[in-house]
Amino acid sequence: MRPKLPFPDGTAEKMQNLLGETNDLNSYKRIQCIFFRAKFDYSADLITKITGYKLQTVRNIHSAFLKYGLQALEINKKGGRNNELLTLTEEKKLITKFEDRAKEGGIIEISKIHETYEKIVGKKVAKSTTYRMLDRHNWRKITPRPTHPKSSLGVMENFKK
Repeated sequence: MRPKLPFPDGTAEKMQNLLGETNDLNSYKRIQCIFFRAKFDYSADLITKITGYKLQTVRNIHSAFLKYGLQALEINKKGGRNNELLTLTEEKKLITKFEDRAKEGGIIEISKIHETYEKIVGKKVAKSTTYRMLDRHNWRKITPRPTHPKSSLGVMENFKK
């Protein structure tokens, strides 16, 4: 088994400062992995018991820290709008074009918004994409009622006679 490579000088102090600054649990544990080895020279097995990470994860963190430095401690957030066609601000601009008509009481059809969306994007897009965009910006489908809520069937029947 090959010997462990030492961390650069001052690593323990840097990690101790970072432990006080971080608010995220995963970042805290990753910093602890480096801190315990740099300060106390704990084995990877002991660090797994302290942090709750698996052995290979601790070894990967140590290796990445030796290779990339502090950048190895940054966690890439998963999820998000990775395949977005328009940014949120661009979507908001598109919707503001139709808001004026909506405030005046006009009827806005999804097909018009969808056509405009496709022109901006420059390619065909599923209608569900437009519906999701409208939902993201708190638009909802409002349809006219079939009858007035205060109408009376008796009065309507008398009027017909």
